[in-house]
Amino acid sequence: MLRILPEPPVWKAVLGFDFDDTLVLKSKPSEVDPRFFECLNWVRAAYGAAWGIATGRSLFQLIEGLNEAKFPCLPDFVVTREREIYFPGQFGRWVPHEEWNRRCEKDHRRLFRRCRRMLTRIREFVEQETGGRWVSVEGDAAGIVATSNQEMDEIQHFIERVANHSKLTYERNSVYLRFSHVNYRKGTGLREAAERWGIGPDQILAVGDNYNDLSMLLPEVCEACGCPANALPEVRDYVAARGGKVATHAGSVGVMEVMKHYFDQ
Repeated sequence: MLRILPEPPVWKAVLGFDFDDTLVLKSKPSEVDPRFFECLNWVRAAYGAAWGIATGRSLFQLIEGLNEAKFPCLPDFVVTREREIYFPGQFGRWVPHEEWNRRCEKDHRRLFRRCRRMLTRIREFVEQETGGRWVSVEGDAAGIVATSNQEMDEIQHFIERVANHSKLTYERNSVYLRFSHVNYRKGTGLREAAERWGIGPDQILAVGDNYNDLSMLLPEVCEACGCPANALPEVRDYVAARGGKVATHAGSVGVMEVMKHYFDQ
């Protein structure tokens, strides 16, 4: 059963990790290396570091993933669907960051109304010129599922040609793409969660592997950044250019390597 770890009197740092292919490798059994949790608990206790997960999964999907991967404890916060923030409550229930999540939903509704024609044009391109699929689920931002990475590259190039609203952006993870408001991404969610404890970017470490993690690897979000060895070349190059830690191991072992790089052990 997942348990909530006791908090120290004062948090002094925040760790933000992607989930799929950063902590849990899709190509291998879902268990996370036990040494990762030993390292995480040590950093948490020795440095007063809260830790959280920022993912494109919904809250329900993330809970399923945590159980499947046999996580022994809950994170101190989660950013789900790349924008919504939740904190653990009593009896294993998750409590939403009410103000942030409400504002996020409102701003997304308004943005999608204003961009209706633009999104319709993109949808027509996807459905008529590619084998991709347009996905629009109530309560979620519109998105696209391509049949290959090459096809998603083509779709992405088309979007960049026709998208002209300053607040409209998108998050891509392999063949999946989700449209979103520029103010609500993994990066802004991580920074907002950290502000709950008065922690700024100079005390944040972020680790991710894919395009949709780049927003939380930015200097304005985190002072320290890293990626596992299985990260996309673009992510590895960005982390290296920033002076971050590119691990030599994949998945959770790579994340552990990043933590050891920044925290003396």
